[in-house]
Amino acid sequence: MAETSATSSATATPVATTSTSTQILTALEAGSGIDVVALARNLTDVTKLPQTEALQSKIDSSDASVSGYALIAQEMSLLKSAFETLNDADELAISSGSSSAAGQVGFTAIAGNAISGSYDVIVSQLAQGQRVISDQYSSSTATLHSTTFDMSLSIGATVSGTYTEVLSEADMRTAVANGASITATDGAGNNIAVSQSEINAAGGTSTGAETLAGYAAALQTKAAASAAFQFTAAVNDSGVTFTQKTAGTGSLASAEGVVTAGISALSPVSGVAAQYNVTATAAVTTSLVVGDGDNTVTVDSAAYTSIAQQVTAIQGGSGYENLLFTVAVNSAGDGFEFSYKTAGAITTAPTMSGSNSSHTVSSTRAGVTAVNSPTATSINVATATPEGVVSAINAANTGVTALLVDTGTQGANYRIMLTGGEGSQAVFSLSSTPDLGFGDSGNTIRTAQDAVINVNGLALTRSTNEISDVISGATFVVSEASATAVRLNVTNDQSSLKTNLKSVVAAYNSFNQLLSDLTSSAADSDLSYGGDLAREQSAVRYIKQQVFDKLMADSSSKSGSISALRDLGISVDRTGNLTMTEATFDAAIANSYDDVATMLSAGTSNQSLYSTDAQGLAQDVATLIDGLNSSTGIVATRKDSAEDYSDDYASELVILEARMEKVYQRYLTQFAAMDSMLEKIDGTKNYLTGQLKSLANMYNSD
Repeated sequence: MAETSATSSATATPVATTSTSTQILTALEAGSGIDVVALARNLTDVTKLPQTEALQSKIDSSDASVSGYALIAQEMSLLKSAFETLNDADELAISSGSSSAAGQVGFTAIAGNAISGSYDVIVSQLAQGQRVISDQYSSSTATLHSTTFDMSLSIGATVSGTYTEVLSEADMRTAVANGASITATDGAGNNIAVSQSEINAAGGTSTGAETLAGYAAALQTKAAASAAFQFTAAVNDSGVTFTQKTAGTGSLASAEGVVTAGISALSPVSGVAAQYNVTATAAVTTSLVVGDGDNTVTVDSAAYTSIAQQVTAIQGGSGYENLLFTVAVNSAGDGFEFSYKTAGAITTAPTMSGSNSSHTVSSTRAGVTAVNSPTATSINVATATPEGVVSAINAANTGVTALLVDTGTQGANYRIMLTGGEGSQAVFSLSSTPDLGFGDSGNTIRTAQDAVINVNGLALTRSTNEISDVISGATFVVSEASATAVRLNVTNDQSSLKTNLKSVVAAYNSFNQLLSDLTSSAADSDLSYGGDLAREQSAVRYIKQQVFDKLMADSSSKSGSISALRDLGISVDRTGNLTMTEATFDAAIANSYDDVATMLSAGTSNQSLYSTDAQGLAQDVATLIDGLNSSTGIVATRKDSAEDYSDDYASELVILEARMEKVYQRYLTQFAAMDSMLEKIDGTKNYLTGQLKSLANMYNSD
């Protein structure tokens, strides 16, 4: 009966099965017949399983939260990307351009906000940089001078101011009729006047047929004859252009026509290179540190007996060539002289210090920035060879580049070629002792000049061949002079703005649906993530509200009648999704496109995220999402917290498993001892039973 009872008990517990060893012992009728392994496991599991299931439930819940917040982060990134298609004014629409002769005039860049239209461009002259060559030298290492020498490189030109008198020929004829004259005044009290007869004489015309060309020629004759009058005169398309004889001197007024300032050149001021004196101790052991505010030369501590030794150490220091000034012994021999390489006012005074020496820096010649005048730079040639000259000029980074060219002429093969920047204002001159020949008339390859173009009848001058300030939102390059007009066409397609705004609506609605699914209390068998954040309602609601409020708020750069997305037909339905009324959008674009662009992008492109200026609604929302999604934002912190909880619960599960294993082993040990004791008792029982049977048999046999 005991065996049957033990077996039934083990079978009735589904958690554990009878051990093989117990089955063998039972078959051999050995042991107690109780499955101690199953009994120990079952008793252990009574305590273990509820705790395991509770911990596993917490792990599953935490993992679901991690997954849910990861999905939110992903969906918010998509929403941010959708808004970023609207944060640059240049990208709100798509513009394209074409040229009837791209080899002569062609587009290099067209922004989305380029204005549609057709433009006829005539190129009279291309911009180019000055190019000169040196004398010829027998080799690249030919000796040019017995020692090092300095070169003076002047860049820029003095420009004379101009004034334009706009005057029609009919008005001019009326003004000089009946013996009258027209008077021009130069602002210093000097006048010139021309009469009808003088105009006809200068222009070869008759009374009543006077021309503007004759008028300008008569004015120039009088201007040239008057040493005091401060202008010259020349005819232009709409009247007369008066040009200052001396740059910066004179302002013109005329008794006829409307006078406007053209190139109002400032009075020329020659640049002056600053110079500083620095006191020092000749015999000293010290380190030396020299700086110009941007560059520093540091010399380790050493013993010196003269200023000259210290100068040599500084000149040999790392980065000396980058200093804005040169260092030399001053004229008194008791200190240093810092001479700036380029003329100009100094905003940050030079510095000098030492570990065991004191220095006082004082200005001996104030720097003056050139105004309407060339800027001079002193360039030291440390190696007096053609190669050394080229290296020194290029290292100065003035905008003038040098190239050593082998001309192939037998016995005198090498010339130094200098090239300046484009435009007349990039004209340069270089002088030195020895004279390298750059100023010789025969060594000029080409002169600096501006591009001269005509766009839709308007004459323009530009310093470069790449022009970005004529057609709004477009950049074109002139490559070849042309006598006939080249037609440039710009078209603007604003349909991409509607497409991108629809993408924003779709992205937000997808985001909104995800949040609803994640927090739903009703399980959806089709969604693996349904209800994953059902216990995170408060946090999810906060995220949703933050995004929604910013999205529907007024823009930081509202403009005109366009303040927010609602003005573009964006509204919210009863489910919380966005909808778009295309008729409202189309009307806003048709009537207020510039205001729409300003509201969305603040009218800017590629604006720094760190700018304190208004950035437009699109970037307002993108910035908010970026903050929510950052490493310190709510999405990441909630996800990290859930991961931490999951790890903690997993650790608790491991600890529980280890503790329950010990409980199981303790039960197993105890039950094994009990089984052994029962086996002994059973053995005693069997022995006594046998003895009693033997005794009974003895009596029965009698």
